[in-house]
Amino acid sequence: MSSEDNKTITFDKPKKPHNKKSIGWIIGVVVLILISITFILPTTFLAGNHEIVFGSIKGKDVALTNQYFQTQASMLSSQYGADANTLQGSYTIWNQAFLSTIANIGLNDMAKNAGAKTTDNYVDRAIVNSGFYGSENGTFDPEVYKDASSYEKNTFRSYMEESVPANFVVSDISRAHSSNGEIALVKDISAKARAFDYVLIDSSIYPEEDVIAYATNNPQPFYQISFVSVTAASADEASAIVEAAESGETTLIDASNESASTSDGVRDGVFYFTLENELINAEDLEFLFSAAQGETTEPLETIEGYTVYQITEASHLPSSPTEEEFDEARSYIAINESEMMNAYIDERSAEFYSRIDSGEDFFKVAEDMGLSVNNVQATTANPSGYPLFSSFQMTDSAYGLTNATYFNPDYMRELYQSEEGTVLPAETISSGVRVVTRVGAESVNEDSSSYIDTMYSYLKPQMILTDLQEAILNDPTFEDNFASVFFTQIMGSTI
Repeated sequence: MSSEDNKTITFDKPKKPHNKKSIGWIIGVVVLILISITFILPTTFLAGNHEIVFGSIKGKDVALTNQYFQTQASMLSSQYGADANTLQGSYTIWNQAFLSTIANIGLNDMAKNAGAKTTDNYVDRAIVNSGFYGSENGTFDPEVYKDASSYEKNTFRSYMEESVPANFVVSDISRAHSSNGEIALVKDISAKARAFDYVLIDSSIYPEEDVIAYATNNPQPFYQISFVSVTAASADEASAIVEAAESGETTLIDASNESASTSDGVRDGVFYFTLENELINAEDLEFLFSAAQGETTEPLETIEGYTVYQITEASHLPSSPTEEEFDEARSYIAINESEMMNAYIDERSAEFYSRIDSGEDFFKVAEDMGLSVNNVQATTANPSGYPLFSSFQMTDSAYGLTNATYFNPDYMRELYQSEEGTVLPAETISSGVRVVTRVGAESVNEDSSSYIDTMYSYLKPQMILTDLQEAILNDPTFEDNFASVFFTQIMGSTI
């Protein structure tokens, strides 16, 4: 794009000048002004000669200096607000800007291959219709346009010249019509569904007596304390809270209610292994569990900042654990003694299936073994997540079959090809979790046809665009180095 000042829009009847709309007002519309990316970008990146490249497609690099990338990042940054200054926010913004730039290059390549051309008049109309140089009612205001600097006009025009061909492709593809045969096939598949019942066999069935035996032989993780905690951003701030409490200006409970930390406040019966994941230093954990009742600790470094603890009950082993405490202990054992826990779960899974195989009733065996039966209403086989079909994500509230078919797509085939009443052998979902499923009856969903008639025309363009995006990201020329470049070069490790 040339930066000549004479490439401007001409018009005859200027309107009364109005202030130009803010970027926040134009969310979802092309951004006009290229705002400098300042949230974590050192000025030396832009001033120096070092070229930082995040990836490429069709032989074209997406570099830090790419104007389209910078404009996308600027737009996203304005939408994220303060979150743009966090590591997670910055990573998300830059990654989305990178993928958007990759998509734009891919779409422009499609437009070029199709022979689509952009004229100056078409770009002029796109600028007018963008809404950026708008009056209060959103219509184009010539005076606002005239008042813009040449840099702003040229930057926006360059951006539009890159965007318009891509928009041609998106617009044309999204309006593609489907044949009546395709809709009929979708209706036919959607109408066929099947119901299921299943049990989850996991650490929740580990016997209380075995938990007690393990805790007796390994007592340290199961000590408990009770306290009131308050967290601050620095040790000095935490100390100031303690001083205010000691002087009577406030109480630690009141201070905890004003804290941003979700873990602050009154906490009773907290296990050693829980605080082991919250405190940074092991010696602070030992110090905390040696504190006496009524003692207030110095600020201790935690994953959320600096925390002070006022002990309301000193360290002890629980004498009569609650069911919730047993469940916490089971989870700890499942993580730290996974081999032992998996062996137990496999043994119980084999026992369950063996009893079914010998002719016992599925529901009676589940009741005998203290297992809850999860019912899944009639669901269409939907391994690809087709949005017009029902799926386990919609019908499986306990997520057992959702997860089982996600981690093992072949399990979906077993579920739908087995005869009614078949109980499938235990399927491993993850370490410490097994599912045993009873195949239910096939049924016909009479409502699916009207649903598809209603939703097909609405969802079809979205599905087409999703497929288009996936096609671009699966292009063999696409090279994605974003994560490594972001953390090693943008974050300053190896620049």
